[in-house]
Amino acid sequence: MSLKKAGEDRKDANMLYQTSMSDQRATIQILKMALERLKEFYTPKSASLSQQEPVGPPPPKPSSTGYEKSGGAGGVLQLISKIISDAEATEAELKMTEEQSQQEYAAFVDATGKSIEADRASISEKEKQVAETESEKSYTEEAQLANDAEVQNLGELLKATHLDCDFVTKFYDVRQKARAEEIDAIAEAKAILSGADFS
Repeated sequence: MSLKKAGEDRKDANMLYQTSMSDQRATIQILKMALERLKEFYTPKSASLSQQEPVGPPPPKPSSTGYEKSGGAGGVLQLISKIISDAEATEAELKMTEEQSQQEYAAFVDATGKSIEADRASISEKEKQVAETESEKSYTEEAQLANDAEVQNLGELLKATHLDCDFVTKFYDVRQKARAEEIDAIAEAKAILSGADFS
């Protein structure tokens, strides 16, 4: 966005520069033409021409509506020359400012381009890291599901073992008594078979 805005600003500034330069050149050209015309009017004829011309009676006094040469014409010529030199200086300054602005814009475009490339590289690297992290997450989830299944199997085995132990623990005394009676009955049966008389 900033690069686009800088491009638009540079375009506007360049258009202003072109217009200003055109105006300055037109001003200089017009003033030079006016200066040349005034020099022709105020510059005295060469000495050779004045020697060849016959000296005649002085010209009649001009009327109040006529034009005449002024002795202070040098000031006007100097003023126009000063305005021309100022316009030329302004033109040079405009050109220098435009070149500097163009260099600054080129540097900005270069820096922005490098920044954009760095950001793209960073985004690419982060996308790669995200993909690797997603892969690791998927592997971890699969391992977790396998562990959950194993924990469930071990839980069922523990429950079955616990039930067996509970049965043995709960009926331990009854079984011990039943075995003792069975052992006594076997011993008695053995004794009977051996010929013992229990009457």
